[in-house]
Amino acid sequence: MAIGEVAVTSQTNPTTPRIDPLSPFYLGSGDLPNLKLSTVLLNNHNYDDWSRSMRMTLKSRRKFGFCDKSVDKPTDEFMLGQWEVVHCTIVSWLRDTIDPSVLESVPYVEDAAAMWADLEERFAVVDGTSIHSLKTKLGECRQKKGMSVTEYYGKLKSLWDALSVHEPPFACECGKCTCGIAAKAIKRLDNERLHQFFMGLDRSLYGPLRNQQFQLDPLPSLNRGYHAVLQAERLLQTDLTPPDVTEFVAYAVPGVQRTPSDWKAIREKQKLERRKLFCNHCQINGHDLQSCFIKLNKFPDWWGSRP
Repeated sequence: MAIGEVAVTSQTNPTTPRIDPLSPFYLGSGDLPNLKLSTVLLNNHNYDDWSRSMRMTLKSRRKFGFCDKSVDKPTDEFMLGQWEVVHCTIVSWLRDTIDPSVLESVPYVEDAAAMWADLEERFAVVDGTSIHSLKTKLGECRQKKGMSVTEYYGKLKSLWDALSVHEPPFACECGKCTCGIAAKAIKRLDNERLHQFFMGLDRSLYGPLRNQQFQLDPLPSLNRGYHAVLQAERLLQTDLTPPDVTEFVAYAVPGVQRTPSDWKAIREKQKLERRKLFCNHCQINGHDLQSCFIKLNKFPDWWGSRP
């Protein structure tokens, strides 16, 4: 049975048509008109995020074809009625994800494709100014003090996604290319993003790791580089764990009562000494080869359930 074909039931009434659940014309019990499909509300500044969220959601329900007109208007009387029902339902979904301040200026229509095209024409501003603004933000994106690697990468990822909407990667469109230009373009884009990611990292923490990654040939992928930095961050965070009392035995002096500030200064000195160390096994600062947990395959009790 083709998608969109109407199946005929063989139960109580054989003349009652039934729509295939895989058909884009099918509406389930949960596909109510007042269903809010996205938490992103369209305003005057976030059309790219909103359209990407709605496009993915509608595609997951096999309904985006009504917005880009890839689903043809049927000639069958029953399916034509269902075609109109689906359009009205999608229009309700779109309107429920628009900010009230913007919704007042959105006209009432019963055609999902007409509404989608109207919103795109009004809010999808693609010009040199937008692209320049995104690239400027990418150049200025830095891992600030106290910012985790995950948070910093998330800010970069949102800028990359927004830029890819305006400047999609080059790809072969003729279908006859045999030189692999599409794969080469994707690899070059991945290398460019890898450099941007490392350029914005805190150099005092990840400078040696960056140099070690850039010495590899070929360069690692962005995901591999991100994974290596995450591992380094987790190892650096071990400096923040409560120390064992035995660490301070060497600093204990009989008859001398140390204050909390004295112990804090000792702890800071220990941290500084550990950061000067470098492990040749995992290429991470903070410890030497003799105390490398990965090399010894033995972790202390305070390590817990960390990977």
